[in-house]
Amino acid sequence: MKLFKIIFLILLFISSFLTIANAGSGPASIYKIQIFKIEFCDNTSTVSSCNGADTVYDDTAGDGSGWIDIASTTAGAAAASLGNISKLEFGKEYTHMQVTMSREFKLSGSASPGSGETCYTKAGSDGTDSLSATGSTSSGDQTEVTLYAAFVSTGLSDGFSGMSSVTDSTPQINEVEAGDTHFQKRMAFDSSFVLKAGKIPTIKVAFGTDTATGATGNMGGDCGTRSATVGMYAGPPDVSVSWQ
Repeated sequence: MKLFKIIFLILLFISSFLTIANAGSGPASIYKIQIFKIEFCDNTSTVSSCNGADTVYDDTAGDGSGWIDIASTTAGAAAASLGNISKLEFGKEYTHMQVTMSREFKLSGSASPGSGETCYTKAGSDGTDSLSATGSTSSGDQTEVTLYAAFVSTGLSDGFSGMSSVTDSTPQINEVEAGDTHFQKRMAFDSSFVLKAGKIPTIKVAFGTDTATGATGNMGGDCGTRSATVGMYAGPPDVSVSWQ
């Protein structure tokens, strides 16, 4: 049974977590994510509502897809194969996708929060589901740490919902609360997708992690200050996707 490679569509979702004012970005040499569910939504859907969903990947009862390191994958190659295309209906028009992911990312990288210093990810300086991470001013300290995507915040886009667990049945649209461990991201396709018999699509992709580490706020001269909205976090990768 042929697998449908859609990991890069998921990365496209990641690229629009939320806009952070006055944030800095920098390169990531390690950029790992976890995916739990992928759904295609019918033509009555919007960015705030995934209707008539057909699930092409579901590991909500397990431990996710495993850590997928985007930074180590050659541009144009498949970082992972997720999703069974046969679970979609032939002839049905899909206009949106909804992805359920962990807010926890594994990154090694650096970024400037805007106050002059460059902050590097440092062992023992992990972020949490309610706090950003601290860092180090020494490049020699850079190592893989846990960073979280999306700050605790309200007023986010309609396409974003924070979740208290991977099976949360009442995700909060437009916001992330302290303690939210997962999120859903919805996005409209550039053009609608209809699966046709004997015509399995492939994807052409280009991506990069040159700006995938984020830092914001006054972290201090030693990069040692953090709060819910100050510190280092998982930023979006650069991704472009097209159907073939």
